[in-house]
Amino acid sequence: MLNKSMTNKSMSSIKSCKIIYGYKENCLDDCQDSPVLLIEPRSDYIDKIRKLNLPITLISKVLVKQMANQETLLYYDKENSRYWLKDKRDDLIVNGTNLFNIKRYQVYTTNIESILLQYKIQNVKSFQININIENCNDLLESITPYNHIFSHIIIDECVNYFNKSSKILSNFYSNKEQSKGQGTQEQTKNNSILCFSHKNLNIELPKIAMYFLNESFNKDTLQELTFLVNQYKMNIIINKDENQCKQKVIIPYPESVKLLGENKTSSRVSLSKIYHENIIQNLESIFYKRIEKINDLEIIIQFNQKYFDSKKTLQIMYPLKDNTIYVNKIYDIMYATKNCIYMLYQILKSTYFSDYIQCKREEKKIMFKILSKRYFYEYISKIFIITEF
Repeated sequence: MLNKSMTNKSMSSIKSCKIIYGYKENCLDDCQDSPVLLIEPRSDYIDKIRKLNLPITLISKVLVKQMANQETLLYYDKENSRYWLKDKRDDLIVNGTNLFNIKRYQVYTTNIESILLQYKIQNVKSFQININIENCNDLLESITPYNHIFSHIIIDECVNYFNKSSKILSNFYSNKEQSKGQGTQEQTKNNSILCFSHKNLNIELPKIAMYFLNESFNKDTLQELTFLVNQYKMNIIINKDENQCKQKVIIPYPESVKLLGENKTSSRVSLSKIYHENIIQNLESIFYKRIEKINDLEIIIQFNQKYFDSKKTLQIMYPLKDNTIYVNKIYDIMYATKNCIYMLYQILKSTYFSDYIQCKREEKKIMFKILSKRYFYEYISKIFIITEF
C-alpha cells in the first residue's frame, strides 16, 4: 500500500532515491532532499507514518531474499527486541518462547529486486536497515547483483543479526576505513550507526560502449538491457547497415537508450559455430574500419542478451588494467579496456594464433568446433589475466 501523498508519483520511475527498511524516530528528517522509499510491514508504525503526511513512497510489506507477494507472519519478541518470519516450526512455541508473549503481524512479502525493477531505480543513495530482523544478512545478499547502484549501506545500532563479513561489503568501505582517507563518509547523526560507502563512489564513470553478440531482443530482455545501459550511461555499437555487419557505428548515450526503446537494433547476423571467428568479425568491424569516436572509449563490452535469462543486471568492475579481461564463459560476455580489446584483436589476427588454431584443428578434426571456445581461452590466458564473473 502507498502513502496517498505519493500515489501518483510512485507509479512512475524513480531514477534516484533512498530506501529505508523500518521506521524509527527522525529517519525521515531528510526526505525533502531526495525521494524516499520507506518499507514498513508493521501495522502500528504504518498508521503513525500516514499521519505524518510526508512526501514519501510507503511500501507496507516485509523484505525477503526472493519470494515476493507471499502472505506470511512476522513475529516480534518484545523482551529481546527482535523480529523473524514464520517458518516450519510449531506455531505455539517459536524459538523456545511461548507465542502468547510474542506479537504477530500478518504481512505480505517483497524483495529489493522487485522494487528496483518496479520503480526503474538507477541509483540508491542509501539503503538503511532499522529493524533487528533475523534475515538481515539474506537481505544484504539479495542486493549483491545490484550493489553497483547502491552508494551507501547503513545499519542501525539496534540490528544484532548483521554480519560484517557479508559478501556484498567487499565492494564497500566502512565508515572507520573512510576516516583513514580510503573513501568518502556519509555523515550520520549517531556515531554508533554503521555506514558503508561503495568503493567506486568517487571514481568517474568510464566511457563504455557495448556491442551485441546477437542483436535479437525480446520484450523482457529489452527492458533489462535498457536498465543496464541507463545505469552506466553506455554507448552502444551497432551495425551501420541492417543487412550486413562489416561496418559499425557508435550510438552515444542517451540516444542509445532511445534506440533500444524503439527496438531498431536488430540485424541479420549469422553466427559462426567456431567461437573465435565471431569475436574476430566483430572486432574487425570496430577496429579495422576505425569507427568514429572509437578513441573516446575507455571500456568495450561484448554482450549476449541471453545473460538476462538468469540475471537481471551486469556489474562492471572498474577501473580496469590493460592486461585484464572479464569474462562470462557461459554467455560469452567479455569486457576490458579499449586498449586491451584492441590488443586482443591484434593477437587473434596474428599468424601465431592462426598456427595455433590450425594445429588444434588437425589434432581434433571432429571435435574442433565444440572445443574452439576452450582453445581460445587457453591461448589468451597465456597473455591476459582472465577474470570470470
